[in-house]
Amino acid sequence: MKSIGTTRVEDVMITALISVLETDKMEEVAKVFDAQDIHAAPVLNKLGKCVGIITSHDIVEYESVRRETQNELRHGKAFDLAHYGSNLDVRWPSPCFDEVGFHMSKQIDSANPSDSLSFVAKLMCTKHRHHVLILDNAAKPIGMLSSLDVLGFITGEPVRRSATRNTDDNDLPNEFLMGHADFDEVTTDEPH
Repeated sequence: MKSIGTTRVEDVMITALISVLETDKMEEVAKVFDAQDIHAAPVLNKLGKCVGIITSHDIVEYESVRRETQNELRHGKAFDLAHYGSNLDVRWPSPCFDEVGFHMSKQIDSANPSDSLSFVAKLMCTKHRHHVLILDNAAKPIGMLSSLDVLGFITGEPVRRSATRNTDDNDLPNEFLMGHADFDEVTTDEPH
């Protein structure tokens, strides 16, 4: 019997990640997310250090702003991205607007592999996050935990990864894990 309070993150986290660079183009990242059926990826700088996280929500928001801006430009209207972010000098079709670094969340909620699953689940609830990155001491991603992974653990049901995910694609930076640890019996009791 496994308890969410005594189970460590490393026992549940996904360890094979697809990561992207902060200079990657949003359209290419959207294609990878779609092809691999993923919803979040760590964003790395040139040194491989994690500098953010990009999610499917960020991609949808990017597409929405891009389309709205295209329509406004077509109709000769000015468009202000002031509501969109702190970089007010950037206007689409500026090249940096299409880069992941402009849209990613720079606030990285991370955990250690040895943290309890309960601790990270509470972090996710408190900060309203669906994904938490697991980083090593050099701030390089070594895993990710999603809210679905936590729910899979609690219910005892393995998380079913999409059958359409292509793990043989050598063009991707890494492969994404196709599976999840199975647990026979789960309890949500925390240690006293």
